[in-house]
Amino acid sequence: MKSDKEILDNFGKKVIETVFDFNYVMLKSNIDNNLKKGTLKNKVDFLSEESLRSILFDFLRIFEENENFKIYYEKDEQKVNLVEISEMLKAEPIIENGWIERFSKELEKDE
Repeated sequence: MKSDKEILDNFGKKVIETVFDFNYVMLKSNIDNNLKKGTLKNKVDFLSEESLRSILFDFLRIFEENENFKIYYEKDEQKVNLVEISEMLKAEPIIENGWIERFSKELEKDE
């Protein structure tokens, strides 16, 4: 068995490589392109939302595609694996009537 530090480092590496780096490069590239075009304000709003959707998708995908990492709800010594109770956990935030549409207070302000 790996040490706790090795396990956390392995998970951290997966999160950064899969979620942070990919989305950072995509957002930075899009902002740079729109700075050149002069259409930044509307595009930044759109890109911010799209990037965050992508980040949530990529983060939750780690749990679906890597059996070593689990995400549980636990209460009164009972555990429920969130991947097992969802048809596709990674899509829960972004689907129509998903978590973002139902629970985001910030998007309500912008509409």
